[in-house]
Amino acid sequence: RARECSRQAVRPSSDTPWVPLTLVTGPANAAKAGEVLGGLRARLEQDPVLVVPAFQDVEHAQRELAQRGAVFGARVLRFEWLFREIALRTGHSARAASQVQRELVVEEAVRRARLEMLAESAAQPGFVRAAADFIGELGRAMVGAHDFTRALRAWAGNGPRRRYAEEVAALYRHYREGLEAVGLVDPEQLSLGSVDALRMAPDRWGGTPLFVYGFDDFDPLQLRALDTIANLCHADVMVSLPWEPDREAFKAVSTAYQELRALGAAEKRLPPLDDHYAPESRAALHHVERKLFGEGGDGVEAGEAISLHSAAGRRAEVELAGARVLELLRAGVEPGDVAVVFRRPEEYASLLEQVFGAYGIPFSIDR
Repeated sequence: RARECSRQAVRPSSDTPWVPLTLVTGPANAAKAGEVLGGLRARLEQDPVLVVPAFQDVEHAQRELAQRGAVFGARVLRFEWLFREIALRTGHSARAASQVQRELVVEEAVRRARLEMLAESAAQPGFVRAAADFIGELGRAMVGAHDFTRALRAWAGNGPRRRYAEEVAALYRHYREGLEAVGLVDPEQLSLGSVDALRMAPDRWGGTPLFVYGFDDFDPLQLRALDTIANLCHADVMVSLPWEPDREAFKAVSTAYQELRALGAAEKRLPPLDDHYAPESRAALHHVERKLFGEGGDGVEAGEAISLHSAAGRRAEVELAGARVLELLRAGVEPGDVAVVFRRPEEYASLLEQVFGAYGIPFSIDR
């Protein structure tokens, strides 16, 4: 009862109908994090939950909240842990397969499917792991074996793709049958079952406010959880999304935006800001952010804010980056204030150790 009174007390008093799901949008550096974390800090007495994408984000968010005085009362979770929390609150339980058990079931499904077109691929050592990952995607999309088979047959028709479609469908069907035969469910089934249990008993959520930050996409299972907590449990849910209308840079995010709006989300659109940048770099960096993948418009002097290094090979590329980092360190910049970004850090790990080690640059490979 006290929790419900507290929830009502922080809602705005106006003639506008209360909407439990709020979507905070805006470009980079539009203070979306401040909006979400500020809302969370205002709800500390209600034990709010913050959901972030990855484990590193959990640690970062916990430090951020602690620095701002929010040491107790808030929990930072990943979606995987949120589903566990829902299962705990609803009392939904099932024997969940471990990764090893899941792959053993996939191996058995491969044998039972009697693959012909996929036989050569199935003989490769990475096939089972890849198949398990693909099956996980189907589970997060809430696609059952019957619907998957029907969709593949419609896609293939009676043409040359038919045999391939039948083998893929059989693999998924035998996987589901194999799990059921040993009395197990996979993590996706456990999560879906937990959310559906909450839909049947929405009071079990208890009104806990939910804040979601750092995502640019959501799978159907995650959207179902957000919809359930906001629209059936009637708990306040705030989701941030990097998005602006008519911006090519956010085209890939448009689907997630439309899906959240379809759930009845009220949008709070934040304007672009440039005060995040250092004064001497502000004009150039803000110009890049505003014009990314779009029309450039009038040029802006780059100054020392942006430079382009062309290298003949990966080692030369890392050496150029290392030389620039060394200049910054000698100028007094702290090593922890320098970020070197790679598309795939693991591919550059050995080169970084060689080059940065030789230059005496302290570093850590994060993500």
